[in-house]
Amino acid sequence: MDAWRRWILIAWVVVGTGLALVLVVTIRVSRPTPPPPVPSQRSQAPGPVGRIAPDFRLRSFGGGVIALSEFRGKVVVLNFWASWCIPCREEMPTLERIWQEFHHHRVVTLGINVSDDFDEAAVFLKRLRITYANVYDPEQTRLQAYQVTGLPTTVFLDAQLHILERVTGGYLGEPGYQQLRGQVLKFTSATR
Repeated sequence: MDAWRRWILIAWVVVGTGLALVLVVTIRVSRPTPPPPVPSQRSQAPGPVGRIAPDFRLRSFGGGVIALSEFRGKVVVLNFWASWCIPCREEMPTLERIWQEFHHHRVVTLGINVSDDFDEAAVFLKRLRITYANVYDPEQTRLQAYQVTGLPTTVFLDAQLHILERVTGGYLGEPGYQQLRGQVLKFTSATR
């Protein structure tokens, strides 16, 4: 019986050592991960308020290339999203509603997709019936330029493309729509 107990003890030591080794290797391997979704909202300006937003030219899901500078003269609601981000998915109908309500009032809603496959993101947009412009940022260069730390993040730009505010977190449901609508009204009245 003592030999049997000794074998069980040795087996436990070997298994425990193996699991510890796997844990150490897993912890040491650093993998870049996209920013996590942030369900609550935090409002802050990326850098000093009033600084000019970094321009970009990115591939559009509607075909061609879109440059941010094309929207000079309009208030821009710039939204960073990914299809795997649940709050992103839940707020997209709110962004669509804002686009439908305000696009005749010199307001642009522009989505920037990060960390998705282009074709999968295109199918995702089609499935949700999103009509506002969306661009693809596979290298996440705009994510870094706008100091986005969580998804979704919305950045508001005035008609001269100066950064007004950045909000991390989703505009969810009717309260989210009312909040976003209030911000758009505030920023459009401030630029008149």
